[in-house]
Amino acid sequence: MADGVKLAYFMAVKEGGSYLGGLLLTDASGIPLDFRYTEPITPTRLQAVLYGKALEPHLKEEVIQKTLLKELKGSPDLFILPPGELAGGWNGDGKCPVLAVQKTQEAPLARLGETHRSSPRELLLQVTEGAAPLRVIFGGRVELAAQEQALPRLLEAGYHMDLTEPLERVAAALQTLVKGE
Repeated sequence: MADGVKLAYFMAVKEGGSYLGGLLLTDASGIPLDFRYTEPITPTRLQAVLYGKALEPHLKEEVIQKTLLKELKGSPDLFILPPGELAGGWNGDGKCPVLAVQKTQEAPLARLGETHRSSPRELLLQVTEGAAPLRVIFGGRVELAAQEQALPRLLEAGYHMDLTEPLERVAAALQTLVKGE
């Protein structure tokens, strides 16, 4: 059983002129172990001018993510982001593999655990028998050996939970915080 596998789901969003982020640590069944979030961070006009296009990535990765990871109770085995964040070149903190998981409409692969690599950083992984495989996209700094070590952890957790669903919970939690509920 995958009781020891811990998955960290991270999301940072821009709401108006402010940024906030949330980090949900779950066990292999998707049960929350810890949840951390930031209060809204509003950069000044001068910061926006000085940082330019680097402001948003800096706030999300260097300020929000690193702050939340320091506060987190427990160390994650895998750090899962929304796919769009990896497309922007996100690499994470380097302590555990950074990746994104996406549902696909692809035909199921032949057997549970089978993979089909489409690039050095991206592959399809058959997590549930008879269902469409998941697309797994690794961060740019995740070496092939670390990718291979991450796959059994994803399979173990995928046996017990929908690997994409906790990010939806983080997004809903951040919206709840924005609305002040």
